[in-house]
Amino acid sequence: MNFLFSQNTFKAIIKDSITNETIVGVTAVVKGTTNGTSSDSKGEIIISNIPNGEVIIVFTSVGYKKLENKFTFPDSINLSITILLSSDVDELDEIIIEATRGNKTIDNIPTRVEVLTEEIDEASTMDPSKIAHLITHSTGIQVQQTSATSNTANVRIQGLDGRYTQILKDGFPLYGGFSGSLSIMQIPPLDLRQVEYIKGGASTLYGGGAIAGLINLISKEPTKEETLLHLNASHIGAFDVNAFVSKKIEKIGFTILAQRNSQTYFDANADGFSDLPQLTKYNLNPKLFFYFSDKTKLSLGGTFTDEVRQGGDVNLMNHEHVDSTHFYKEVNDIKRVTTQLKFDHKLNNNNLVTVKNSFNIFHRGLEIVSSKTLQEYHFSGRQVSTFSEISNTFRKKENVLIAGINYYSDNFWEDSLQSAIMRNEDYQTFGAFANFVFDAGKKVSLETGFRADYVVDQKYFLLPRLSILFKWTKKLTTRIGGGMGYRNPTIFNQEAELFAYQNVLPIDKKNVVAEQSYGGNADIGFKTNIGEKCFITINQMFFCTQIDKPVIIADTGLSSGVYSFKNVDGYIQSYGGETFFKFGFYDFVFFAGYTYTNATNHFADTISDLTLTPHHSLKGDLLYALPGKWRIGLDYEFKSSQTLSNGTKTKDFWTYGAVVEYTWKNFTLFGNVENYTNVRQTNYGSLNSKPYDTPQFTEVWAPLDGIVFNAGFKIRL
Repeated sequence: MNFLFSQNTFKAIIKDSITNETIVGVTAVVKGTTNGTSSDSKGEIIISNIPNGEVIIVFTSVGYKKLENKFTFPDSINLSITILLSSDVDELDEIIIEATRGNKTIDNIPTRVEVLTEEIDEASTMDPSKIAHLITHSTGIQVQQTSATSNTANVRIQGLDGRYTQILKDGFPLYGGFSGSLSIMQIPPLDLRQVEYIKGGASTLYGGGAIAGLINLISKEPTKEETLLHLNASHIGAFDVNAFVSKKIEKIGFTILAQRNSQTYFDANADGFSDLPQLTKYNLNPKLFFYFSDKTKLSLGGTFTDEVRQGGDVNLMNHEHVDSTHFYKEVNDIKRVTTQLKFDHKLNNNNLVTVKNSFNIFHRGLEIVSSKTLQEYHFSGRQVSTFSEISNTFRKKENVLIAGINYYSDNFWEDSLQSAIMRNEDYQTFGAFANFVFDAGKKVSLETGFRADYVVDQKYFLLPRLSILFKWTKKLTTRIGGGMGYRNPTIFNQEAELFAYQNVLPIDKKNVVAEQSYGGNADIGFKTNIGEKCFITINQMFFCTQIDKPVIIADTGLSSGVYSFKNVDGYIQSYGGETFFKFGFYDFVFFAGYTYTNATNHFADTISDLTLTPHHSLKGDLLYALPGKWRIGLDYEFKSSQTLSNGTKTKDFWTYGAVVEYTWKNFTLFGNVENYTNVRQTNYGSLNSKPYDTPQFTEVWAPLDGIVFNAGFKIRL
């Protein structure tokens, strides 16, 4: 006996319920079977071999709510069906951008912003004492070590020197000036919930300094009760004790991070000089939140840091006496106190008034013995900076207008020690700004900004900015933006750090003016899912920045070994592209980021490469994460040849790392290995450099410490 079973075909067009646009890549499956397909470039679904009777078809797509519809066959076979999917706001728009002040979602902000969230916990496992490792998770960003002895460092964006990057904490500019080369080595990641990057000129947002871009570090709030104890140790002498507590009781909440980080000196290549400094650091970050009502909120925060770091001749690290052979030593004694106040009050549903104030005191004492004359040189001083701002945010549907005024002061007073000429600095800046985000249609959003800054005894700076977002489809977008920037001249640059500020003259404000820049970037991004457990994200960005009449350090020619800063005729130019690729498959995520950078000086009709800037760099990782149990990651980084200040070229090199975490109930055990192929700059040559045959003037272009293994545990209560 033969049985004949009827087979049916289901056809439908999948569209967005709001825009009515067709959606590509939607998965449709007959429930309880493996019979299904994905929508094509026209949004069309065709499923064959459906039996007679009642069936349920399940529709899923990243960024949309799952939909289950019931159909009866053969009655549905000849119908023209349109399926409408609704956006899943919780899934798609959960990341709110704060750096641009508009508090728009990452998918709807015209300014190109990159955000790190989940990477923060991974970076904290690798190094809980500082954010240096966390910063390197983004393409186009390089952490550049500025001292081979004391391990100071800054952040370079798109090849430009670290002095052109502005670092913010919750929108407060706290980390410039004398503290610039130490900031990323002192800021801990454990109380952060989000890191935002804006690459390219961003001075319109927060004032001078953001020529290359800005990094906004956003603190955790007491939205949930959390207690974390984190212990970490490495085989080269690091030991970290960290505790974080977050709690909310009715209308009052608080967070507090307490840390003690230590490192014994480490001489990786046994040349008699430390490759990692000896340090002891204490850090306390308390923050209070008062939720007076749904309309009014006040937060008060502070940072208290005390650190001593010293490096140099290991005989001196072992408390032996200075002599004509063993003399080189560098000691940094650092103290920092900051306060942050933020008050928000809603006048009505459309208007929000925000008042901000911060106060920063940074004291650093630098002692160095750099020559056989045994004369110890001291440079120390106190930097005091304040930031005050009042702004109003007006919202109407998706349109946001922010306008405000601010006052920023930055003062440095050198301690009277050995200097015949004091290098005091005093900058006061009054600013007014406006930023408007609005929709110019269903597919186009614009963000326009304008800032007018007056630097007392200097000049006015007018800084326009424009960004445009094109939403071609739900999955395909383009952003184009550009703006202007400036930076006040200061002695606190990487070049002066190499001299420990010895014989560096103060800024001559009558003859040295601020650096000014302009630039832009454009990108195209695509993201889609393949089934329920697979996704792809691709972004291609192009950038270009030009800095006119840059400030450089030069020998005065008046006396041997005396230096001053001056503007040079010409410009610095950096252009290139960044390619970002991310692929997720079930519990695996693969990321790769490639950056091409052509950064050059154009001085006196000559063109030369910017030092320590690789033309090609590649970084990425492969992560396996089983929530609540396992996290296993492998990472890699490649840097092509770099140009040193003497014109020589360095070698290309690769570095690799791995991390493993295992969680059982409230306990997490972790182990991490960095640079397990033991790549070291000393494999290619000595760190000792003239004139004293010490590492003082050595440029760092590759790892110094070699392979590093650390392990520890976390307890969450």
